Amino acid sequence: MFLRKHRLFTLLAILLIAGLAYLLGWSNVFTIKDISYAGAPTKNSEQTIKGLTNLSKGERLARIEVRKISSRITTLPWVKSVDISRNWISGNVLISVTSRMPIATFNGQLMDASGKRFDLPGGYKLKVPSVLAKDAKSGLAAIALFTKLPTEFSTRTSAFTAKSPENIFFTISEGKRKLLVIWGAGTEIELKLKVYKALLALPENSKIKKIDLTEPHSPIVK
Repeated sequence: MFLRKHRLFTLLAILLIAGLAYLLGWSNVFTIKDISYAGAPTKNSEQTIKGLTNLSKGERLARIEVRKISSRITTLPWVKSVDISRNWISGNVLISVTSRMPIATFNGQLMDASGKRFDLPGGYKLKVPSVLAKDAKSGLAAIALFTKLPTEFSTRTSAFTAKSPENIFFTISEGKRKLLVIWGAGTEIELKLKVYKALLALPENSKIKKIDLTEPHSPIVK
């Protein structure tokens, strides 16, 4: 008697599993009804994501190869991470990407805080400092300096260049004038700003084009 019940339960379990497998993998009950995308910062970048997912309405939800799709999307340099979720009730598939946040343009490419360089389809609309440097370490040093400068000062700067982390220079607008500022290392910021303002206030410096603040206690103007 016990053996018969055990066989019956086993048979029912097999039938249940087979039924679920059919519902998920072959029936039209659990299919994609809608596909949503989130996190792509531009229309062009969203189109790129859509092309890599290669999904369409009517496909079986169970047959979505989440790992393969995620792997394809994360090959894009501007994508930091991706999450793919399936709603078995509504049939909605959500492709959510987290994009890298650029903090500057580095040698013509966007760069995030980790030093990762990338291009973003459609471009990046927000203003970020432009940095030219021979390596990521020098570039990050220039960016770090930019972020530490007072807003009223940094918004007038452009073309940050770093030959090394200790040799940073940039241009700044002073009214109609453009000045080249040799900043040196990104240290002693308060002192260098104080010296910079004091030098500009001197009448004899009304036509200078260059200020070297590498050694703030002995600055050079030309």
